[in-house]
Amino acid sequence: MLEGLRLAWNKGFWKLKLECDNTLLIEIILAGSAVNSRLTELRLIHYMLIRSWEVRVRHILRAQNTMVDLLVKIEYPELLKFYLLEEPPPSVRELLLTNSNLFALN
Repeated sequence: MLEGLRLAWNKGFWKLKLECDNTLLIEIILAGSAVNSRLTELRLIHYMLIRSWEVRVRHILRAQNTMVDLLVKIEYPELLKFYLLEEPPPSVRELLLTNSNLFALN
């Protein structure tokens, strides 16, 4: 999450939707408890979120996070590395299209 926020900031995005399937993490962030956390990463996330930009944080169900799961499991098995994709890999393009069509219907 922290690396994604840094990347978005450095790329000049000023409006961002941050979705996460970790309920506890989202509760900590939304309650403002991250600022007092002993965990450095939580404090850094808090400081990224209070910068001069609009970030909407919301919890999503694990089932709604299929794109991330697919990328991690199929394309990038090394979980501790950060990857910046300029284009979606071929294996996830169909899922992206399906998700965008469902979004358009709602």
